[in-house]
Amino acid sequence: MAQGKSSKLPDKVLLGKLIILFFVGIVFGKLVDKVIASVNGEPILLSDLKMAEIYYGIHDKNELLKKLIEVNLFYQYLVQRGIDIPDEKVDELVRNIARANGISVEELAKELNKQELTLKDFKELLKKDLIATAGLREYLLRNIKVSEVELELAKLKKGNLKIRKRIEIVSVPKEKAKKVENLLTDLNINLEELAEKVEGHYQILSVEKGDLIKELDERVWKAKKGELIFAEDERNIYILRVLGEEKVTEGVDEEKLKQEILAKKFQEEYQKLKEELMKNSVIAIIEK
Repeated sequence: MAQGKSSKLPDKVLLGKLIILFFVGIVFGKLVDKVIASVNGEPILLSDLKMAEIYYGIHDKNELLKKLIEVNLFYQYLVQRGIDIPDEKVDELVRNIARANGISVEELAKELNKQELTLKDFKELLKKDLIATAGLREYLLRNIKVSEVELELAKLKKGNLKIRKRIEIVSVPKEKAKKVENLLTDLNINLEELAEKVEGHYQILSVEKGDLIKELDERVWKAKKGELIFAEDERNIYILRVLGEEKVTEGVDEEKLKQEILAKKFQEEYQKLKEELMKNSVIAIIEK
């Protein structure tokens, strides 16, 4: 589950509206089930802590308790908003976990029994964890969007920025120059139609500095949008209009960049929600 930098719970710490109830010893040998904490009135049992140690692979008791409090906070919040994981999905995950460990579900249950835990305990933790992770991600991402402006700004920061001119150009053999001259009485003339009338070659291009012949290149980069430019070489005359300017970033995977922005926004929303829940929840820890 995505989470910020974790830190140990001190011996006595205020989490939201924390209530220190009484003192017990947490024993990981012989498991005596008892309430070790509660989140908004819902208990966290010693068996929950032991199951979490197995599932998350965390062996520090304070870290485990912090993890379970967080999972329960998100679980409660999402269930209240109609987020749920079908039991069939949980059963499927249990089968996959057993298979990945080279055992059957029955053998998994026997291994859990050796720890004085049950398959039901395992499923309950799995369901809570799924809702608090996958469910939370789906819930938060519903309202997280990446705008075109955000994407473009990120591309500018990440990529190699190049400026290009978008132009339309007609090239006509010099022997047809007189015919072209007779038609160019209107500076707003449609160049594509002009090309058809004089049997010239019409193109729309996106060019960088240096892409065109020297004379054209210099004039294109000085011209304003909509301005007509005329040039010639040994064989052709050229009529060109600047359509606009565009900024292009190279060396950027746009989809990957979008996912990076989404991930950052998700983390910000996740942290904000976590702080809000910690502040407004009643978390009681019964600790040594």
